[in-house]
Formats: sequence, structure tokens, C-alpha cells
Amino acid sequence: MNPYGLLELSEPVSFEPVGPVTSVFYDAKNKQIFSVRSGGATGIVVKSPNKQQKTFVLEDKGPILSIKFSGSQQILSIQRNPSSLDLHNFDAGGQIDAVEYTLVPKNKNSPIHSFLWTGPTELVTVSELGIDIYSVVPGKKLIKYVRSSSTAISWAVTCPETNTIVTSSKQETNNLQIWSIRNSSIVKLPSIELPSTKNIKEKDVSVINVYGKSFIGINEKDEEIVKSLKLYSTENDQVILAHSLNFDGISGPLGIQTVDNLVLVHSLQGSCTHIFDIAVTGIRNQKEGILYYDHSTVLSKTSLTSPPSSSKSMTSELGGNDISYSPTWVVFQPNIIVDARNGQLFTVNLKVKRAVSGNAVTLCRFLLHRHSGKQQVLLHLKSCLADDSVSLENFSMMFQEIWRAYCGHQNPSDQALLYCNSMVNCYGKLEGSPVVAKTSVVLDQADIYTSVIVTAEQNGVELTRIQAVIVELLLSLALFKLKPRQFILEMFINLAVKTQQLYQMHQYIQYGVITDSKHLACIILSLENVYPPARQIALDMMSRLGAAEELIEICLAEGKVVEALNLARETGLADTISASKYLEASKDLDPLTYFNVFSFFEERNMRLRGTPNFPQEDNCQDFVHQFKTMFICMTENGENKVK
Repeated sequence: MNPYGLLELSEPVSFEPVGPVTSVFYDAKNKQIFSVRSGGATGIVVKSPNKQQKTFVLEDKGPILSIKFSGSQQILSIQRNPSSLDLHNFDAGGQIDAVEYTLVPKNKNSPIHSFLWTGPTELVTVSELGIDIYSVVPGKKLIKYVRSSSTAISWAVTCPETNTIVTSSKQETNNLQIWSIRNSSIVKLPSIELPSTKNIKEKDVSVINVYGKSFIGINEKDEEIVKSLKLYSTENDQVILAHSLNFDGISGPLGIQTVDNLVLVHSLQGSCTHIFDIAVTGIRNQKEGILYYDHSTVLSKTSLTSPPSSSKSMTSELGGNDISYSPTWVVFQPNIIVDARNGQLFTVNLKVKRAVSGNAVTLCRFLLHRHSGKQQVLLHLKSCLADDSVSLENFSMMFQEIWRAYCGHQNPSDQALLYCNSMVNCYGKLEGSPVVAKTSVVLDQADIYTSVIVTAEQNGVELTRIQAVIVELLLSLALFKLKPRQFILEMFINLAVKTQQLYQMHQYIQYGVITDSKHLACIILSLENVYPPARQIALDMMSRLGAAEELIEICLAEGKVVEALNLARETGLADTISASKYLEASKDLDPLTYFNVFSFFEERNMRLRGTPNFPQEDNCQDFVHQFKTMFICMTENGENKVK
């Protein structure tokens, strides 16, 4: 896959950089950058990509170690020393209350490593002796102790998005303890035990969220070279190895991020990024009885690019120039890069329209999982239809991916089963993606018909190829027990006529690929002149639908009275149909048709009643008079004679 320009840095949010009188802090929960001048005495400026700038002043009470807002932006928390936190309230207008109140840990002698807001008024501290939960009552400026969990902590990695905490009792360790903060409770999850030879440090651990699931990421190193990123799932309170993201060895600082459910592994020293999609690639593996999946990059190595220049059309289309990754960058979850020395904050963005691949199926699956991928999937299918090198088997696999996604959104409970069925039919064996993830893109039959199939003929694609692709579409729909829409079936039949492949159409009807419908039966009936078996096909279809009378009525409405009579005879309805209705339908048609219809009912009268005359209750007197006027004349001796 060509990744050029796929990852792009946003225009920077500028802030006052680190300097002799300025400190810079980043709040991961709110994605905010704080520029603090002179300990706050000369001003604190808060900026972020999505929130309005805040500016306020605090009394300088010493150097600030950390500063964060609560999620509601109503409480500011400041750490000035290792053993306490100062809190300030903000009113609805964004004005700060200069009078602070202080959180002192339950164990006053335990330095606070870090803290995080897990709710609008819930604050969690991580200290050397454990994890503590506090409830803040801003109106009364009170801080209430809730509960704690005692454990030795040398360092901790926190995730404010899922309130997950990873702790270690040593600076270098092969044992990590996982915690989850829920409903004001501290839930202790199973620990991660690594081989004794695999000691890791704080910088080797990350917590990421992809496809709605939380994973603990651990860099697997060979000396100082990182060979892979191991992802441990925390689903259902079980901590197990789920994925191994493999890449060429990376030395130097490593940054882990997620963008649109993609896992990005940045090599700051190599100025390149490895991109993984755990729902698209994966080979099942097993180690010590644990099933996990090995992944290679879904894209080849790429680099971050600068925003495109609006003054250069080519640059705007392909993305800006590659950027040399700066050693002053600090990478934060999920997609923030901060350069404190130069005073810039960037977001890493995905430009889906720039993704291309030599593997049509992989690209289709990749696009289906991207939030802005719908239009790109349709453009991809359209391009594949025009490209003869894309096989029908590839179309089959792509359509199955599309209907799996569609059914997964319609019936989420059937997602796993649909996934397995799809993979088995696509690949013959189930060894694809281990993640049963609801896709971001949902296409229906109308989308594919309007944007892909209809335009193909207009763009000069061979009719036989369009027809063959529609066959794959119909077969994939049948696999998922989805009924084809009428317009797709009509187009298939029209193409069968144009390409003289009516027998193929006949076979697909027999095998149920083309589903029965009354309207379709009428269309097929109209093909009798070019394909004689079409009549029986239509009759069989209407018979299966229990709608032979409706087909007769349709023929009558279209002025095909003789055809309607023949259908009535073939379906056993000839003795019960209304003579007046048929004579009324044929009276204004050509004389021969009227003659044949009238004669049909005269013969029926003779067979049923022994006389050709119409009974009074049939109300056919006017039609008898018309017949005599048109076809009967009197001889000189008073006898009737056909004109």
C-alpha cells in the first residue's frame, strides 16, 4: 500500500515555549497545553486544538510540578510539591476563584507520582504506597477520602480515557499490575508476568484504545532494539496477550499513538511510522497455550507530512513534504505531539483518500474500518470494476466484507458468526483478523448500484464484466441471506439480454440466486420472443409466489389480452375468469384480437353449457352486438354469415 501523505500533521497550535520563566505542561485527559509564567504569577495560558483559550493568573507559591483541569473544566488541580494537590474552582463564566483548597493524601509521607480525574468531581492519586480515590465537593471546598488500595509503586502509566492504571513496584520489572477505576472503586485486574529476562521500564509501557477495546502495550526489546509491540487485552477483566505488532528493529525513542483505530508506532530517530490495523491483518499464533495474533504493518513504513499548501495543486492532492521527526517531540495519546521547546502542539490526522494498495481486498477492508471511508470504498469498487486485473474472486471477497459490515450493524449480536462465515468463505480457512470490530462504513445495495454499477456502463466498462461482477454481488447476498433489490435484478436481466446470456440468467433463477418477485416475472415474460423458455420461467415464478392471477391482471392492464387468456388456460383458471372483463379489454384492440377473445369464450360456453350463447348474468350483450356488427352479416335468405 502506498502510504505517501496518509498521515499528516495539523497546523500547529502555538504556545509560549519552555524558557527561563516559562514552564509547559500537557493535560492528556482534556488535550490541553498549559504555559505557566513565573509560577502563574504573570499568567497561565491554556490552549488546545478544540477548546477556547483560557487565561488566568495565580499567586506564585513555588514551582508547579503538574497542572490539570477536571473533565468539566470547573476545577483546576495543581501539584506544587510531592505530597499535596491544590484545587481552584472556576465559575460558569470561566473566572477562577483565587482561594484554594488542598488535598493531602491519606498517607502524608507518601509522595504522589501522578493523579487523574476519573469523573467530574472524582480525583485519583497514585503514590508510592498505593492508589487513593477522593471525592471533591467544590461548592464547600471539601475533599472527601473514598477508598484506597495499598501496594508498592515505583512508577505508573495512566490512561484518562479508560481510567486504567498500570503500576510497577520496581524501576525495571518483569511484572506489571493492572488496575481499573470504576464507580468509585479500585478493581485489581490480573498482572502481566514477563519472562525474567525481559525487564522493562516505564517508557516501554503504554495504554491504547482501538475498536472500543483497551490494550496494555509493552515494547519487546532485544537489548535496546525494539522488535515488536505486544498488546495485552483487558476485556472481561482478563489480561491476556492478544496481538503482536511486528516491525523491523527500532532504536531510539518510540512513540505509540492511535488514529481512527489504527495503531501508529513512531520511530523518532528514524523519522518513520509503522501503521497497524488489528482488524485487517493477522495470523493466528499460539504460545504456551495462549492464542494471539501476529500482525505485520497494514501499510509500508510512512512518514508524517506537513499540511498541504493551498497554493500548489499537486501538493494539495498528495500531501506536503515529509517531515524530519524532531528529538524535542513528546508523543501523547491518542494523536497529540507536543514540541515544548518550539511552542507547538500538533494533531496527527489520517487522510484516507490517499490510501492505495496492490491488494484490492486489503484496501477495501482497510477503508471499511475508517470513519471517513464510505466514499473511498465506493471509488475503490468503481476503480476495480474498470480494472480487468482485479479478479472476480477479489470482488466476491470485497462484497462479503461489505455485507458482513452491513449485517453487523443491523444485527450486532450476530457479528461474530457473520465474521466467521465471511472469513471461511473468503479464504477457505479462518486465519484472518482476530478482532470482531464493527466497521465504521456501512454500504447498502443502493450505494453500490448507484455509485459503482450504473456508472460503469457509462464509463465504457465491458458489459460482460459488469454482468459477471453483478453475479458475484448476487452470490454474496445469498451467502448472507440478504434479498437482492429489484433494481439490481432488473439490470442483471437487461445485461443478460444485451450480452445474449439468457440461459445463464435462466440458471441463476433456477438456483435461487435471482429471487422471485411479481415484477421480475413480468419482465421475464416479456422476453418470450427472444428466449422462449422465459414464459415458463415467469409462470413458475408466479406459481411459487402464489400470484398467477396477478400476472394475468398485469397482462390485461398492458393490453396483452391474448397472453392473459393463454396464462389463464395454463394455470387452470380458464373456466372461472370473467368474460366481460376480457371482452372489455379487447374491444378497442385490433379486430383479430377481439375475434379470438370472443371465440375463446364462445367455445368455453359450448363446453360448459352446451351452447355458445352467453348467459344473462355475464352482461355480455353489448359485446355480442359489437361482434355481430364487426363480423356477421345477413344473407338474402336471413342466415348469418361471417364477413
